[in-house]
Amino acid sequence: MYMELTRENIDHSIQEADKFLESSGIDSRERHRYRLLLEELLLNYMGKDSSAQYRLVFKGVLKSIKISLYISGESYDMLNKSDSLIVKNIMSGFENKPVWKYRKGQNIITYSPKAVLPDMTYTKEILRYMMKKKKPFVIGSIIRFLQMLFNIIEPLLSAQIIVAYSGNEIRKINIVAFWLFVQAVSLSALNYIASRLLRSTYAEMIKQMKYDLSKDVLRIKTKCMDENGSGIFTQRIISETTNVVDCIDALLESGTALFRLISLVIAFAVVSVKMLMFEIILFMVYMLIQRAHMRALTKDSRLCRSAMERHSSFASEMVRAHRDIKLMHCEDSFMSKLSTSIDESVDLTTQMRVRSMKYILLRTQFVGWTNMIYMSLLALQMYMGTLSPSAALVLFNYNGRVYSCASSVSNMMNNMQNLGLASERIYQIFNSSDYEKEKFGETHLNDVKGDIEFKDVYFSYKRTNGSEVPVLNNINLRIKAGEFVAFVGKSGCGKSTILSLISRLYDPDSGSITLDGVDLRELDQDTLRGNIEMVNQMPYIFNMSIRDNLAVVKDDLSDEEMIEACRIACIHDDIMKLPRGYQTVVGEGGVSLSGGQRQRLAIARSIVRTYPIMMLDEATSALDNITQSRIRSTINGLHGSRTIIMVAHRLSTVINCEHLFFISDGKVIAQGTHKQLLESCQEYRDLYYEESSENE
Repeated sequence: MYMELTRENIDHSIQEADKFLESSGIDSRERHRYRLLLEELLLNYMGKDSSAQYRLVFKGVLKSIKISLYISGESYDMLNKSDSLIVKNIMSGFENKPVWKYRKGQNIITYSPKAVLPDMTYTKEILRYMMKKKKPFVIGSIIRFLQMLFNIIEPLLSAQIIVAYSGNEIRKINIVAFWLFVQAVSLSALNYIASRLLRSTYAEMIKQMKYDLSKDVLRIKTKCMDENGSGIFTQRIISETTNVVDCIDALLESGTALFRLISLVIAFAVVSVKMLMFEIILFMVYMLIQRAHMRALTKDSRLCRSAMERHSSFASEMVRAHRDIKLMHCEDSFMSKLSTSIDESVDLTTQMRVRSMKYILLRTQFVGWTNMIYMSLLALQMYMGTLSPSAALVLFNYNGRVYSCASSVSNMMNNMQNLGLASERIYQIFNSSDYEKEKFGETHLNDVKGDIEFKDVYFSYKRTNGSEVPVLNNINLRIKAGEFVAFVGKSGCGKSTILSLISRLYDPDSGSITLDGVDLRELDQDTLRGNIEMVNQMPYIFNMSIRDNLAVVKDDLSDEEMIEACRIACIHDDIMKLPRGYQTVVGEGGVSLSGGQRQRLAIARSIVRTYPIMMLDEATSALDNITQSRIRSTINGLHGSRTIIMVAHRLSTVINCEHLFFISDGKVIAQGTHKQLLESCQEYRDLYYEESSENE
């Protein structure tokens, strides 16, 4: 259906295109690129001819997907002949570039990205975890295979007992019943042994996957974590690892259906080749229906899981921030947003289940009609005298078993699809461009002195819509080893960003940052993170005891070291007033501590580690003046033994630093001592006197 080129229609079309690409497994960067291109194209065409109409056509067949944009009007190649720099920049990033053609009064722009379907590529990577306990897995799999062989016997024995009952052969009935009993007992025993062996493999597999996933999540770049939120990673660590194991176990168990199907084919061939051929045709049609179901389910599942991750991320954030939500009295606002995420996840899940029900209805209707035809054919052959009643009973029994096997094979296909999707989502964390990992160099410094230099550094934060927010603009500065410096300036000028760049939570867009003359990007992780300690304004305190919170940075922390660090940070007396002293569990985020106590505990944690570089980002902002003064004296005492870098809004906390950098609009506009800046920098002087007047 053609639509008018209006802003509302364009926004709707962009959402539909993104949804289609997401369901096809296209990564977020490629989807974002196409959204930007689609928006730019439609807006440009609207500016050229506002009366033009357009439509989007989505096609997805197996590994071939295509989005075609049809726009009525005069021939105009917006992709290649447009003066739009935005279009040209976006086009340069596509691996499979959209193409333009003009036909029958329509501009047609076709985009054919490479579809991603769950396949064995990802699954093979995940299955290597089974080899962690290879022996029990191999033995368990062999026993599962023996189970399958025992399943071949059952249809043959069932046929014999039907014939025996039809012929009133009592002795034969008893013999067959005995062997059916032996088969059933053997199957249950084999199932128990196999399950015990395989479960030990699965347990090891889950533990190792969770460990490796968690390790990889910690390696993901900070900007990527900022963009995606924690829910995605939490869901994949907790849920998808279990889904993989459940699907593998279900596949091994449902594999018996294939062997039962083989035995049924043999039995059919013995009784009636004609009915066997008819049964094969029915089975193939049944599986074609199931294949279509699986294709639809794959796309629906991707959308549902993504929506669940977004909902989980928002819900977990709401729970963590429950105190602030209450204090801000913004429950209604959060519930409104939560309702939106609930609606999205539940509606998509419901749509997926409704679609599945349609396919299930189609399958059951097919089985009902074919059963009626099958029984009529049996009756016809009995009437013509070409089939005995006992043989007809056997074939009728086999027909029911075939559909039972078909249902099992259908479940097996479903489990394979789920295994593929779960493996894909785990593998994305390990190896997808969507989740960039931190990369460190190979240079190791044994004796870090703490000399830091910025050369022509530019940095911007990227918004979720792809636009950039410039923060640092050609920063050039040097911090000498053992120096006590501070970055000052108005809020939002880039002070905290500088500390994040030094610790390599982010990398500069251009320019270089060196530590002891070596570019940070060339240093290995131990050199960089093992020599820089950073205390934030709102440090994270873990849901464990105070002692454990300190010991996370030093495994062999002694009681003497712990107490001394807490005395220096002016928090020892507070800790001793708690119910269990240093063994007191402080709750998630240190919720049972005050803001000032959390800051002091974080400072104590930094003192425990004698790193050559200490960075404090508003780390004493929640402290009273007396405590702040005591801690500042402590930090002054470290001067010379460490390079100390502070960020502060209150100039009174840093006026004694030997070197101040005044930041404005992302640039260092002045540097020197407090006295020198008062004399040479009008902005610094204004800020200082403004603060002084407020404190009077």
